[in-house]
Amino acid sequence: MKKIKRESVGEFIRYLIIGFSNTAINWVVFTLLNEFTPLGDFKTGATISSAVAWIISTIFFAFWAYKLFVFKSKSMLPGILWMEFVAFTSARLLTFGVEQLIIFIGCTLMGFDNDINILLSRIVNSETKVFVDFTLGERYFVKLAATGVITILNYIFSKLVIFKKGQRLSSSEDHRDEGEKA
Repeated sequence: MKKIKRESVGEFIRYLIIGFSNTAINWVVFTLLNEFTPLGDFKTGATISSAVAWIISTIFFAFWAYKLFVFKSKSMLPGILWMEFVAFTSARLLTFGVEQLIIFIGCTLMGFDNDINILLSRIVNSETKVFVDFTLGERYFVKLAATGVITILNYIFSKLVIFKKGQRLSSSEDHRDEGEKA
């Protein structure tokens, strides 16, 4: 029982670390596209930037990181690998749709695409001293809300559907794996 708990805690910690890394990649790409390309000037630019960021972070990074390091699905048999990849991509496309819907509703339909000026200051000897002054787009708050929703959905799909313990190794891989340990 303790071993199962320890494995579950370790898996969850790895999930959070890889999830944070995946989210960081997604946000960096999203921000670069919004701030340093013409996409940031268009009403639908946040939606397009989010799509590109999703492809880079999910297809090129997340599948392999979750497969190998979080859920320890080491099988490289083409059938199992393909099944996992299709299930992972399908689930992520579903949650990508959820994210896009949240961003579209928040930024495009509800108009949360304005800039917020954050100015923190204090008065010292009758003089105002500004120590923080920056502008943050409301679209980042919408993206944050979407990220929270899809993180929960992605964990559920990965844990219960995509990387199920029963399909981690085929019987031939089990025997090969046991032989390598001996």
